[in-house]
Order: sequence, then C-alpha cells, then structure tokens
Amino acid sequence: MPEPGSDLSYEVVGLRPVTPVIVELTLRPRSAALRYTAGQYVLLSDVAGRLPQRSYSIANAPRADGLITILVTRVEGGVLTTWLHERLRPGDEVALEGPYGTFVPVTDRPLLLLAGGSGLAPMRAIAEASLAERPKRPVTLFFSARTARDVIDRRLFADWQRSHETFRYLLTLTREDGAPLRGRIPDLLQGAVGSAAEHEVFIAGSEPFVADCLKAVRSLGADGAQVHTEPFFCEPQPWLSQPGDQPGS
Repeated sequence: MPEPGSDLSYEVVGLRPVTPVIVELTLRPRSAALRYTAGQYVLLSDVAGRLPQRSYSIANAPRADGLITILVTRVEGGVLTTWLHERLRPGDEVALEGPYGTFVPVTDRPLLLLAGGSGLAPMRAIAEASLAERPKRPVTLFFSARTARDVIDRRLFADWQRSHETFRYLLTLTREDGAPLRGRIPDLLQGAVGSAAEHEVFIAGSEPFVADCLKAVRSLGADGAQVHTEPFFCEPQPWLSQPGDQPGS
C-alpha cells in the first residue's frame, strides 16, 4: 500500500458535466490505490509535472475498486482547470498526491453538512461513508446553489433520502425559484434544522459562504470544537454561466 502523500498514477474513466461550469472526473488507479478517509483531498496535476498542482476534495467514499471522483470548477484563466475541462479525455492519465486534510468526522454526533457549489464534493463523500458505515447516525445535507442549472446530484440525494430514514436532503436556490427553499443557508438554517448544539458540523464552499454559515451555526449553539470548515477558492465565473457553455466541450 502507498504511504500518505505518495504520488500515484490514475486513469480518467469518466468525464461528466454536472453544471455549466463543473465537471465530475472519475479516476481509476493504474496500480496502487489511494488510501483515504471520506472528507480528505488530493493534489492533482499532469503526469509530466508541467502544470501546477491544485487541491480537490474526493467526492466519494472509499471503494474496493479504488475509483475516486472529483468535482472540478472551471475558472477563467486557470491553467489546470482549462486543461481538465478542454483537453482531458477518457484514457488519459493524471497524477495524484495525497491524501491530505482533517475535514473528517471525529465523533458519533449527528452530522450537519452545509455545502455551496463545488463545496458539495467532500460532503457527498462524508454522507456516503456515514450511511454505509454508521447507518443509524442522522445525516442532514443542506446544499445551496444559485440556480436550478447549478444543482448537483439532486436525484442521487433524493434516492438516498428515500432509502435511508436517517438521511435528510435540503436544497435551496439563491437566485431563482424551483427548489423547496429559496434564499441563503445562514438565513434558513434555524427554521430548517433548529438547534445545532448536538451536531458535528461541516461547512464547505466559497469563503463568504463558509464565514456566514459559521456565524449561523454558532448562533444556534454549535460547539466550536465540533465545527469543521473548508473554504473553496474556485467558484463559478459569470462568463461561463451563459447558455451553451458546457464543460469539456
């Protein structure tokens, strides 16, 4: 087994646009598989090392076949994201280094997962792992997107909610109707979940999103030691949000 922080070679076996600016990559190990805990991240680059490394949270729980998925937001002028969206094809090879990070559950408390945009990636992994390993632990996933076009895996989470009585999925849109809720998570949190005092809380998204959600959960009684935050610095750009702009095209 590889040591943590090892450089590993992975083959691209899937490229799926999930929003106009986010593509999901599915990667298969060429030899040794990464050993990680749901919630951790990897550094990704090309195998020749010509492109800069960038960090991406792994978006699925560990699997026996070693497959991992990541969500890549295209960023205007981003060298690596442009390569991943425009040039990468199934069969190509990428280099991963990791795993890294401590954005992982450390208690048996109910989980409250607050995600905005591509901050959904580690939450999907954490929720999937919890449902498989500790099915009696309550998990609430609250996802915020700008519009219906920016919602990721709505059907998957609806299926999880039907299949697992301990899983709850909440969706809000901030710029249009079309979801059960409309508005920002910090403004909706008290009405949606009530007290946060008994939860282990995870927050991932843009820096402002994380900061505002952190204030909200603290005001609802969340224990500071049980709150984990992961700011994501690459958010969708307006120039990529026009009709017809599809990742990977």
